[in-house]
Amino acid sequence: MKTLAFLLLTSFSLHAAAQDYVLTEDRLSSGSLTLNGKQVSVDTVNPNGHVCNYEGTIKNRTSKNHNGCVVHFSFTNNNVKLNIPDSAREACQEYCGHNASFEATYEKLPAACSAKGAAAMEKRFQAAYQGKRYRDAVAIKQRYLNECDKFLDLTEWMRTLNDLSVSYKNAGDKAACRKALAPMDEWLEGYQPSYLNEEAYKREAAAAQFNLKQCSDK
Repeated sequence: MKTLAFLLLTSFSLHAAAQDYVLTEDRLSSGSLTLNGKQVSVDTVNPNGHVCNYEGTIKNRTSKNHNGCVVHFSFTNNNVKLNIPDSAREACQEYCGHNASFEATYEKLPAACSAKGAAAMEKRFQAAYQGKRYRDAVAIKQRYLNECDKFLDLTEWMRTLNDLSVSYKNAGDKAACRKALAPMDEWLEGYQPSYLNEEAYKREAAAAQFNLKQCSDK
C-alpha cells in the first residue's frame, strides 16, 4: 500500500483504539503517522526519495521539540491534519531531506485497504481468476479499487487496473477491458519514473500496453 503504515489513536486516551492513517496527496508520495498515547511519529517519502522522520509529544494538540519545531494537530473522524507555523518551518525542516515535508493531511486507512486487507482480497481474486470465474474476479478487483483507489501508489494502482482489464478480457468484454486501462493513459506518455519505482513501473506499463493490444477490436 501507499504506506509507511501507521497507527493513530482517535483521541488522546492511552486506551483508545488504534487507527491507521496514511498520506494520499498523490500517486508518487507516501507517508505514515503513528500516535501512541501522546507520543507521535511521522515518516514520509517524497517522489524523489527524500524522507522526513519526526517524533514528538503532543500536548494541547501541539507538539514542540527542543530545536524549536512546532506542529499543530487537527483531528476529524477520518483524518488528521498537521500544520507548521511559518516561524517553525526552518526548525522542522531539520527532520527532512531536500524538498521533503511532513506537513499534510493524513487519512484514515480502511481495513480493506490495509496490507492484510489487500492480501485477503488478492487471495479471493486469484481463486476466482484461476477458477475461470472471471466475472467474480472483476467484481473483487472493482470493489477493491472503488474503496482503495486513493490509497494506492502508482505501480500498485497500475497493477490493479491491469488485473481488472485482463479479467474483463477473459470474461469476453473487450470494451470494458479498454475502459479499465484508460485512466493509465497520462502515465504511459511522458512520465519518467524515478529509481524508486522504475522497475515496477516498466513492468506494469509493458503489461498495460500488452493488455491494450489484446483488448483491441482490430
